[in-house]
Amino acid sequence: MVEVKLCASAPHEVAASAYVFLLPEAETSSTNVSAQALFAGVDLPAFLKARNFEFKAGQLLVSTVPRDGEMVHVIFCGVGKDFNKKNRFVETVRRAWGSAVNQLRSLNVKNAVCCSSSLEVPGDVLVKELTTIAFMAAYKFDRFKKNKDEKEPWSCEITLAQRDNEEPVREGTIIGKAINVTRDLADMPANIATPTFVANYASSIAKQYGLESKVFGRDEAEKLGMGGFCAVDSGSAQPGQFVVLEYKGDSSAETIALVGKGVTFDTGGVSLKPAQFMTGMKYDMSGAAAVIGTMEAIAQLKPKANVVGIMPLVENMPSGDACRQDDIITFMNGKTAVIENTDAEGRLILADALCYAEKNYSPSVILDAATLTGACLYALGPVFTGLMTKDDELCDKIFEIGSRLGDRLWPLPLDDDFKDAIKSEVADISNCGSPKYKAGAITAGIFLSNFVEKSRWAHLDIAGTADSVPGVSYLGSGATGVPVRLFVEFVKNM
Repeated sequence: MVEVKLCASAPHEVAASAYVFLLPEAETSSTNVSAQALFAGVDLPAFLKARNFEFKAGQLLVSTVPRDGEMVHVIFCGVGKDFNKKNRFVETVRRAWGSAVNQLRSLNVKNAVCCSSSLEVPGDVLVKELTTIAFMAAYKFDRFKKNKDEKEPWSCEITLAQRDNEEPVREGTIIGKAINVTRDLADMPANIATPTFVANYASSIAKQYGLESKVFGRDEAEKLGMGGFCAVDSGSAQPGQFVVLEYKGDSSAETIALVGKGVTFDTGGVSLKPAQFMTGMKYDMSGAAAVIGTMEAIAQLKPKANVVGIMPLVENMPSGDACRQDDIITFMNGKTAVIENTDAEGRLILADALCYAEKNYSPSVILDAATLTGACLYALGPVFTGLMTKDDELCDKIFEIGSRLGDRLWPLPLDDDFKDAIKSEVADISNCGSPKYKAGAITAGIFLSNFVEKSRWAHLDIAGTADSVPGVSYLGSGATGVPVRLFVEFVKNM
């Protein structure tokens, strides 16, 4: 684990075993005062030039220098010169810093100082980002490894050489830890992270942070008319759990509902997935995990908003009791759907969750996050989350926040021309889009739109971004924690 603090002193004046310099492509970078002080008696520009270090984005150079009778590490990280593209530049800084934290870990550094004074980023923004990324980069899911790479869990005290107030550090720490809670839940194997396990964790954070909570199972769901939730839950020996967490920040404020898909393992049901596509299906509860992490962060940040987090948790398993293709089910709002494919199960539990949110809380805005479709993964890859809404203002706000914070999205059209794709001759709608329309991510969004009547609503398909994102230093392998950063910022800005 890491701990982050601030210090107003110049970096070279702080005692540490490693010093990190985040430096842009600028004429003054090679003559950074603190770096030059550490390399006393050395022509630093010539030293860097001889090692082909040009401060370009992604470049990293590790060296050692003597200090007070000991050798200390000095890490130079290039961040390029893309200053005009602000969001992209900040992301470059995140990745450079993530690489540096990875290097600190590999060197088993216990205390380090980061110098970022050369960057054209507002101080409070920079401190919050560096703090959050320090926690994200330090995350490692290895609790089940007997012979771990590290004999002891790595810990490091990181000092940011900044003069700003402590609030960005506090906020970045809360968000970074919440993201890692999300990742840990998603990375957990499905034989442990059952619906009951996840529900119990949600209840524990409610108790710890003073959230109101409610958990019920299939019996109560049947009474409420949740045909979608009950259909998916019917095949598993692990009982499904419907979890509600509620934060009340201001009685006069609007309510925001966050809904997360929580399929703790997805075999496809009787429409069984091929074995190679079943691996990794523990991540099908990443949306629910993100809602839990977000609620944990919100409970500590205490924004003036009212937030309800809703997580339908089930396993999608084949059995003699499982729902079948051609079954017709009735949802909480009275609409019916024919099940043409039991592997399109996420939308079934989300449908009832959306109905529940609107009926019981009348939220002004509903945001849902779900690893919903392989189509979105193939359309946008692991880089962008699919964003679907008919509300242009809401779309712009979510897009801006995601672009600014690194949870990037790309809008997909919820156009009425796709409505016929889910028409059925035997029920109100079908849970699968017609092959004639292709666009599986969009037709899934169209399906969900049938279950929100009054609230402003946006659907986030995180199938490609929830786990296994390559090329981002601070994400490592496994779960990413998307879209906790976005959700927290959205709530704060309401």
